[in-house]
Amino acid sequence: MSFFTNPAQQMTLDDALFSLTARERKALENSWAKIFADELFPKIEEEPFRVLYCENNARPNTPINIMVGAGIIKELLDYSDDDIVEGLMLDVRLQYALHTTSFEEQPLSDKSLQNFRKRCCKYEQETGNDLMHTCIVSLSKEIASVMKISGRTRRMD
Repeated sequence: MSFFTNPAQQMTLDDALFSLTARERKALENSWAKIFADELFPKIEEEPFRVLYCENNARPNTPINIMVGAGIIKELLDYSDDDIVEGLMLDVRLQYALHTTSFEEQPLSDKSLQNFRKRCCKYEQETGNDLMHTCIVSLSKEIASVMKISGRTRRMD
């Protein structure tokens, strides 16, 4: 599988957002998905994950930013792999958050998530470099913003 970055997606004429009513659009704009889509998703760096893929295989990878973003959402919402895959197919909030509203078919499957985790684990075992940890740490400020976590408040539990 070859590494390709996920270029910015343009809206198509059959984009899922065009079928929303004004009320639904307002609810989407006021949901967590808007903050995730605007503040967190664009900051997911795909390039460090290039080392997980070969250079000369013609089959492209599932977009890294979608897999990492789905992994973050999965943890935030306490979803299983099946929940996030099904949710991405059926829930416009997930599609909006991961910038996939224009996709004819959602790019994520339970296999793609499993294979991505296996590649990350194998790479960490071989090099000691945890790509996911590094990525999440670099996004910590944005994740705290999405989750409305203040660094000034101490938890006592």
